[in-house]
Parts: sequence; C-alpha cells; structure tokens
Amino acid sequence: MSNSMRDRALALAGVAQFALYAHELGSAGRDLRPRMEVARHAIFCTEPDTVMDVYGNLSALGDGIAYLKKQLAGRSANAEAALVARYMGQLLRLARRLRRDDTASNQLRGAIDRARLAESADTEDILATAYQHVISPMKPRIMLRGHPSYLENPAIQARVRTQLLAAIRCGFLWYQCGGNFPLLLLRRKALLASLHGLGPAGNR
Repeated sequence: MSNSMRDRALALAGVAQFALYAHELGSAGRDLRPRMEVARHAIFCTEPDTVMDVYGNLSALGDGIAYLKKQLAGRSANAEAALVARYMGQLLRLARRLRRDDTASNQLRGAIDRARLAESADTEDILATAYQHVISPMKPRIMLRGHPSYLENPAIQARVRTQLLAAIRCGFLWYQCGGNFPLLLLRRKALLASLHGLGPAGNR
C-alpha cells in the first residue's frame, strides 16, 4: 500500500464520508441506496492493492473528498461540522485500537466473511450486529446525536452501524498508508493540496 500523501488523504476522505452519512441518517433519516452500496464495498474490500480499490472509483468518494476539503480549509465552522469532526476523531481512535486487538479483528473479519457470502437482504444485519458486538464495547464509544425518530428506528440503526463500520475500515486504511494524528494536525495543508482537482461530489 502506498504511503503517498494523496493516498492518506483519500483514506481520510473515506472516514469523513461515512461519518457524514451516519450523521445524516441519525439526524435527518437520509437513507440513499448508493451510500449503503459504497459502504458495503469498502467493508468487503479487505485486501486492496490500492486505496481506490476500497471505493471502487473516485466518484464513489466524491462526498468525502468535498467534505474533507472544506474541513481542511477551515470552511466548515458550524455545529454539524464540529460533530462530524468529533466522530472522525473517535472513529480513527477505534480503528487504531482494533488494529492492535487481534481477537476483535479476527471476530470482525469472520463476520465480514459471513456477510460477503450471505443473501443481500441479510448483509446489513450481519454487519450491524458485528459492529454492535465487536466495536460498541470499545472506547471511545460513538454516541451519535440526532432525532429520536431516526435513532430509535431499528432499520436506521443497522444502516448507521454499517456506515460507521465503513468509516472504521477507512481508518484502517489511513494507518496502513502511514497516517497518524500528528500528521493530521501538522500537515493539513499538504493533505488539502493532495486533493486538488479531485471531486466533484458523488452520492449527495
């Protein structure tokens, strides 16, 4: 896996995209089929040759690229952006913790293998259950803010967990590409520059 700044930025854009999708599910019930398809593709791509293999193509990552550009440039100064940024930080910490926990990683990989082979209608439930059993007990625990009518809906809960699992998968990718928290804090301009010319938004 390449350690280029562009690959790190693309991995981070995945974290941003799926964190944003989870937030929009919980706060507005925004449930679009292409978003789930991209999330499943990312989760199932466990042995990519390149960063782009995880997403399938650049347009599938359009929302994350556009959102991350605004974040890195400081153009997302509002309550929603602060929430999504906090989720991203928590998800990156969870990805780092999961990488160091062989038992949890193997449990998750087994669930992903089962979901990959399952009927399409069962895939979401398998992935959501894996998140609930493997990721939820870990700290920091993601406490999604949103509207009770969405957050308490079992179908939306399953989709939220799938999106969060996809974000953690991209967090894995971030570390595989040499990403870390000091780089995120100190090389924001370099990350932003590496995304120049990429976009536009995809599945919004």
